[in-house]
Amino acid sequence: MDRATILDAIDLESSRFLVAVSSGTASLETPVASCPGWDMAQLVNHLGVVYSRIALVVSSRRAKAPDRSQLPTAPDGEALIGWFAEQRTAMLNALEAADEETRVWNFIADTPGPVSFWGRRSTHETLIHRVDAELAQDLEPAPAMPEVAADTVSEFFELFFPRIEPKLVEAGLVDSLHLHASDVPGAEWTIEAGPGRTTSDLEHEKAGVALSGTAFELACWTWGRLPTGRLDVVGDQQIAERFQKLASS
Repeated sequence: MDRATILDAIDLESSRFLVAVSSGTASLETPVASCPGWDMAQLVNHLGVVYSRIALVVSSRRAKAPDRSQLPTAPDGEALIGWFAEQRTAMLNALEAADEETRVWNFIADTPGPVSFWGRRSTHETLIHRVDAELAQDLEPAPAMPEVAADTVSEFFELFFPRIEPKLVEAGLVDSLHLHASDVPGAEWTIEAGPGRTTSDLEHEKAGVALSGTAFELACWTWGRLPTGRLDVVGDQQIAERFQKLASS
């Protein structure tokens, strides 16, 4: 995704998040079932802290992780919503002003890395937690932009799948999944877990199970926010369900 698309997506999804957590039907005490143990206040606090950390890292060009004590403290009660809105503005301003190639700290092995990492990461973090806020109120989540949702899936398998693959292998899930987005040309992923296997992107191969749906549905499924049964499934559905359970645990 290009810089303009990323900034537009962050603006849209964070605005949707604000609406979801501050609407007349929302309560900061509402449990967030898709984030076990959290209520809405903890969800808002979490995303606000993520935003404040990104704003600090990007604006000050930090090569090392900031200490939590250097981040603004979230207030209690309804003031939390206004605090979140401030962190949102600070992050958007920092990302918009920064040179995408400036190298700053991130949490992966290739650090420092380009600022563009944080634009992409905050886009998908916001999208998924916006879905959490809507699900907590029994709302049907609004679809994201297809291009953005497809990249949510790609980022998951690029950044997070290598971290969970050993857990999948240990649990005996040595098989492959194929995902196909119906609304984004060429958006397909074949994922294989097991010794000597690799994660491949944009390949159409026979797999133990194939899942298809919109890019947004696949993004929500990948992050454990949509049941497998809501997708079109060909093959062994239990493989997909076990993968999703282990990946989100």
